[in-house]
This record gives sequence, structure tokens and C-alpha cells, in this order.
Amino acid sequence: MMRKVINALCLSAVLVMGTMLVASCVSKKAATSGEVDMSNFSEKAYLKAVVGNAPKFENFSAKMRLDLAYGGERISVGGSIKMKRDEAIQLSLVAVGIVEAARIEFTPKRLLVLDRIGRRYVEVEYDELPFFKNSKVDFYTLQALFWNELFLPGVKHVEKDDIYSFQFTRDDARATLTADKGKRLSYSFLTALATGLLEESRIHVDAKNDKTYQLNWLYRDFLKLEGRQFPSSMNLSLQGIEKPMKASFNFSRWNTEAEYTPLAVPNRYRQVEAADILKQLLTL
Repeated sequence: MMRKVINALCLSAVLVMGTMLVASCVSKKAATSGEVDMSNFSEKAYLKAVVGNAPKFENFSAKMRLDLAYGGERISVGGSIKMKRDEAIQLSLVAVGIVEAARIEFTPKRLLVLDRIGRRYVEVEYDELPFFKNSKVDFYTLQALFWNELFLPGVKHVEKDDIYSFQFTRDDARATLTADKGKRLSYSFLTALATGLLEESRIHVDAKNDKTYQLNWLYRDFLKLEGRQFPSSMNLSLQGIEKPMKASFNFSRWNTEAEYTPLAVPNRYRQVEAADILKQLLTL
């Protein structure tokens, strides 16, 4: 049972990466309150408002509750998250309420996963993965997902000058922004028309074996933080694999001033391949 717990914990780190790896074997500003001027609506102003809703703080930390569901398995663990813009996303996952079971860190150059209980680790650079390199999916894509921001392949930060890279459609309640399709990936972003808040990001992958995979990353329960609306819960689902896979992050006790400490591999830890972790996940 404990091995299944550890495998599921590692899933939170490789969930996005797993999408790509499996496929390789995707003029008025809004007011400060987040409201959009609907009486004089323009597509250009709206797109700038969506970009302008992105968080302005450089650091974020919070207590975290992670719920995982894969096939018939359901696991809930506590932990914490620390993020420093353009430097790292770090997750600490706690088993049985007191023991740190895993620590996971994304940096611009690599992914590092420490299995504290099994004393093993995964460390891989993004440019070692051909699909990541060819599709321009990198740390900044992952960062945008965790920071509730728009993203474009090969772009470090989406700015207001990048709005012309998105196609715009709308209905009465929502606007959808779609990025130009690459060879095998497409990106779409669902936003609330009245506020310009990003409510869902989607990555769609067309694999060479005629299969399709889609990662949906939903944002819910927005609360005000440093003058911006930020989601206190994020729900993920991965479609196209053999068993349904879902994960949810729920944050509390937020802080925008906590210091980040880089993660290092302790002595006596055994290195394993990312593919080994994925293989174990797929046999849970």
C-alpha cells in the first residue's frame, strides 16, 4: 500500500510531463477588482484585461491538500507548495499527516523528484526529452499552469503585445482564447467574460499512433491576494489514457513573502528514470 501511495505522490510531479511522454512513445483595461467593461466591449481590450489579471507577486507559498484518483485508487495527502517566479515550483507531500513522503521541484532546467520513503529520485532536464524540445513545452508552460496565467510555446511570459497570437470566440458567459496550433499540440484558455479571469487551460496532444491526449487544468474558488484574484483550488484531469486520472490541489494559509530554498539530492538516494515512475503509475 505504501508503494502505491509513493507512486501516486510522484504522479503529481509527472502529470503534465506524462501527458507529453505518453504522446511521444500538446482600449480599456479591466478594473483592479477584475471586472470587464461590457458596455463598451472590444476584443483587444478584453485580451489585454485577461493578460493584466496575472499575479504580480514574485513569491507564493501555501499549505496544500492533494487528492489523486487513478482508476479505482483514491488518495489524499497534505503538504505545501512554494513558488518563486522564473526560478522554481516546489511541492512537499506529507503521508500520514506527519512524514514527508516526497518533495518535487521544477526549475527552468530540470525536474527533480525525491521519494523520501524509498530513498530514490528522478532528475531529468527538459531538453533531454525530444517531445518537450520539439514542441517548446518547458518550465515556463508549467509555471503558467500553476500561476493561473496564459502561455504560448517558446514564450517566457505572455505580455499584452502577445494578444495577437490568440484567436477569440465568445458566448454569453465565457470567452475562449485559442493559440495557433503546432505540429502536434494546441492550447485553449477558457475565461469568464464578466471578469476576464482564466478559469481553465487545456493542452491537446495528437500522438503519432493516432491517439489523442488532453490535459485540462481548471481554476476555482478565486480569492483576493495582493490586489489580484488567485484560485484557491486547481483541478486537473488527463484524458486519453487507459484509466481516468484526476488530481486536485486545494490551498490555504497563503503567503507571498516566504523564502525559497533550492532542493538538493541527499546522499544514499538511488536515481531512477522518469519512465520507471510512469510505468509503475500505469500499473497501479
